[in-house]
Amino acid sequence: MSEAELICDLSRLEELSAEWDALAVRNAAPESGPAWMIGWWRHVAPRDAQLRVVAVHDRGQLIGIAPLYIDLGQPRLRRRHRLLASDFSACTTPLALHDRVWEVAEAVACTLMTTEPRPSALELAPLPATSPWVMALRERWPGHIRPLVYRADLQEVPTISLHQESFDAWLQSRSSRFRGNCRRYRRLFEREGGTERMSTEDTVTADIATFARLHAARWEGIGSSRLVALGARLEQLFGEVASALLPDGRFRLLMLEIDGQPICADLWISAGGEVTGVNIGWDERFKHLIAPRLSMLSMIERGFRDSERRLSLGWGRVDYKRAFANGSDAATWEVLLPVGSQLPLALARAAPTVASRRALQSAKRLLPPDEVDRLRVLRKRISRARV
Repeated sequence: MSEAELICDLSRLEELSAEWDALAVRNAAPESGPAWMIGWWRHVAPRDAQLRVVAVHDRGQLIGIAPLYIDLGQPRLRRRHRLLASDFSACTTPLALHDRVWEVAEAVACTLMTTEPRPSALELAPLPATSPWVMALRERWPGHIRPLVYRADLQEVPTISLHQESFDAWLQSRSSRFRGNCRRYRRLFEREGGTERMSTEDTVTADIATFARLHAARWEGIGSSRLVALGARLEQLFGEVASALLPDGRFRLLMLEIDGQPICADLWISAGGEVTGVNIGWDERFKHLIAPRLSMLSMIERGFRDSERRLSLGWGRVDYKRAFANGSDAATWEVLLPVGSQLPLALARAAPTVASRRALQSAKRLLPPDEVDRLRVLRKRISRARV
């Protein structure tokens, strides 16, 4: 029989990191493993956040984990149980052995309902739209009435399947125009003295600093990003993730250089055949070299060499990603609202959030990207003012 353990202490959570990472590899979920999530907890989590991780064991073996937290610094009506790093990731999810999901979901739900404060809302996001976790948690939630569920958002996630036998075969499957453009990108890069390399244990600290500098420069004058807002914590976070994943080749920071000068840094992490793009920075002085597309080509080629299964390009602005994608997933923002005395207030709180997200989606279809960025910043300011 399975047993659930509520973990509120970081040291205990770290003791489970090896088994937790094995689940992340089994589930091909790079951003749901301990390297990424514990790194986020150390360097990014809100100051008043508290761990509410539920680990489920069977005869001493970890068979599932729901890595949750709650921000007690928020007003009571705004508090939600959320997945670690959910505001910082392309995809997050609880994890379980594939044939134990419903069993783990029941253990998680029953454990959460015996803790204080009880969850008035449980947010699973950004979650793969095909995930069984929302249904499993809802069906196994204790009580006579199942939680209400609402979908706050849905985003396209372009993907690149590496099912062909080689990079050349993949390239041959693309249009003649695409192949011609790729050859042109690479010829121009080589003509200007371009080289590329992957970060190693000897170079990764300096390369992460370069990534931070290039990424920040990319946003100058047009707004900000969640990475830029971290300041020095960004390098600390990525340094910790690198120390955990780089020895196994799962932390991949690709550096493009012109005569030894970095012009692009592109970060990816992997687990179980899935390679997820984290973010990128480049030097606008070399924008004629179209560094993001060069980097994408190199990561696809590397994926074939490493026998990976798929590259996930993340949600967000997808125009240039679609040019490379040969598949598509979706990420969803799902919220479970347990039925109880706080349900009316939780519903009232949810309504403007849903409306705000839908308004932003409409703006993305109608407005240019710089105007959408301004709208996003304004929405954050209004949200902070409500607090």
